[in-house]
Amino acid sequence: MTSITQTLPPITNRARSALLSGMRDFYDTVGKFLPTKPIQPKSQYSNIGPKPPKDLTIIERPLWEQIPHEYDYFHPFFSDAPQFIGSYFARKYATLYQEKGSKTANTYLRTCGLTRCSEVQEKYTIKNTAASLVAQAFYKQLSTLPTYDKIDVDELGAKIAAYMQNLIIKFLETDEFKLSCVGENSHELAIYKFALEQLKPLKITAPYYADYEKDEITAQQIVIALAKLSDDKWWQNKLKRQWAFQREHLAIAAGQVQKSASPYASRACVGEWKEQKRKNREWLKNQCIENTDTGEQFELVLQVDKSNANPAIRRCELMIRMRGFEDIADEFGYTGAFITLTAPSKYHAVHAKGGFIKNWNAGTPRDTQRYLCSVWAKIRAKLNREGIKIFGFRVAEPHHDGTPHWHILVFMRPEDKDQVYDIMYKYALAEDWDEPGARDNRIKFEDIEKEKGTATGYIAKYISKNIDGYQLDDEIDDETGQNLKDMAKNVTAWASRWGIRQFQQIGGAPVTVWRELRRLGSQKVESPAIDPVLAAADAGDWAAYTQLQGGAMVQRKELRVRVSYEKTQNQFEEEVKKVKGVFSPIIGAASFICTRLIKWAIVPKNRRDCAPRSSVNNCTEVKKSPTDDQREEIRKQLKIIGLPDDDFIINRLYLRENIKINDSQYLKLDNTLNGVHLIVSNSPSQTRKPVKNDFIEFNF
Repeated sequence: MTSITQTLPPITNRARSALLSGMRDFYDTVGKFLPTKPIQPKSQYSNIGPKPPKDLTIIERPLWEQIPHEYDYFHPFFSDAPQFIGSYFARKYATLYQEKGSKTANTYLRTCGLTRCSEVQEKYTIKNTAASLVAQAFYKQLSTLPTYDKIDVDELGAKIAAYMQNLIIKFLETDEFKLSCVGENSHELAIYKFALEQLKPLKITAPYYADYEKDEITAQQIVIALAKLSDDKWWQNKLKRQWAFQREHLAIAAGQVQKSASPYASRACVGEWKEQKRKNREWLKNQCIENTDTGEQFELVLQVDKSNANPAIRRCELMIRMRGFEDIADEFGYTGAFITLTAPSKYHAVHAKGGFIKNWNAGTPRDTQRYLCSVWAKIRAKLNREGIKIFGFRVAEPHHDGTPHWHILVFMRPEDKDQVYDIMYKYALAEDWDEPGARDNRIKFEDIEKEKGTATGYIAKYISKNIDGYQLDDEIDDETGQNLKDMAKNVTAWASRWGIRQFQQIGGAPVTVWRELRRLGSQKVESPAIDPVLAAADAGDWAAYTQLQGGAMVQRKELRVRVSYEKTQNQFEEEVKKVKGVFSPIIGAASFICTRLIKWAIVPKNRRDCAPRSSVNNCTEVKKSPTDDQREEIRKQLKIIGLPDDDFIINRLYLRENIKINDSQYLKLDNTLNGVHLIVSNSPSQTRKPVKNDFIEFNF
């Protein structure tokens, strides 16, 4: 290698003197700002010190750097804690340690929500992975699922779906499968059992598992189940659901869901709900619904705003139905009661005044909702055995810590009121009846007093609070002490996260039939059984609609009008039911009225913006074509001459076919004159197919 040497010119004495003078002036001016201690040379042993432990987490790093001697104490608390939960407690612990010492900080660590988080995580721990290749392959990812974001969860779902598909293909080549040929559907059952083994540690239910337990599963169902288990979206939906539940469950355990932090739902949950609503809105704005026959388009977002997806419309419908029930109760002399049903203390995470509940069972709001549903099912079964009928509404809403409770407004015969109260009281206190406060708080039964207000007024606040907070701007929430309208978003986010049904009708006629009839509007269907019910629904009179359907205590089998369904197939070739129309069981299938005449498809917006249109549904009347005009004219003329005007005859006449009236006479369509005319001829005509101008020559 060639080196290059460069020699600098020698500095003169004059230049050296000027340089030293300048350096002296500089130190005289700024020297006082320079360090007073001499800089020590860096030791070659300066990097030697305690090495960080191998299992040190990101949360624990700042703590270990500050108080490494406490590592053995704080590590068990933070080792398994997700970062979005543990980081808050780590900062709090470090602050307390600096300000108040180790005793106070360590006491806080023992009593904070981290120990409860460990109990919650134990519920989601993947165990017994020996028989599950999926659990073994994705153990690390599934164990840390709450720490992922949604994109990572989607990617994980796609990987598991592909892995599951390969497992099924490989299983088909094994001797276990080839030798499983004893009995009907033996091969399909062998594959399904193999799939169940893969899912068992993941706590994910396989499709058609309920049918499998009853020994009623078919080969076709197994094929559909395997198709779902190999589908990306199926796994992504399952994992995202688990991800959402685990994150919010941990937040409840950590005390992040309470009135002193974030009531009803965690801040993260409310933020994710708002962001999802924004994304959904943006997507709706960029889509249209298109008539698959005519190509006519309408803005999708406008139609959604005019449907029950609009909170204001949903709230108004609930109030109309509730008011209708109250009118029926007033007319027939029923008495009303407002009931509050609450779960035992072990289902609650935080006291109303703050502080963790010691006997919390580490359950979720869904667990509490299942408990309340089971209690209500026992109450209804007992009432049915006693021949007692009730009707009304129930509203499920959360306590400040996310634990649901029910508000129930029901009407009953006055002579049944005491017995109804006794039955409800008995089943509400069946579990943990002896705990303090159970007899006073578990169930509250309040009579509706007209002097204080209407029955609808009792429940109106709860309906509004659980939808959009309408007319609650100046109201204060009893649970949290905050503005009631602001809390409506938290309540809706809570219901969305946990999949809890907020409103449920008790007794009465079904609302699905009501909605389908309202699609038909003010038209008549010429059915004596359907027309009166249709008129009541179109007028928005829930009381009249309910009475015409058989009354507030009608049984399903006695309804005068019911919904008719059609069977279609989804992407897995699985049969699904879709609403097609309505019919009257009194008359039979002949009374069927189609309420969904037009097939719509969701398509992206065209380059030209869709002009705003009026409200549209599946019964929207489209602009009639000349063909429709001619058919209507044929129908009118058939009525005039007293012949049947069904669609079969009209279609035959429109296609210029003959209708035989008797042995010597035929009915024909002649439009060689101005307009459409029906004529009677003694001989059939030889027709040609209609052309675009609908001008046809007949050969007589």
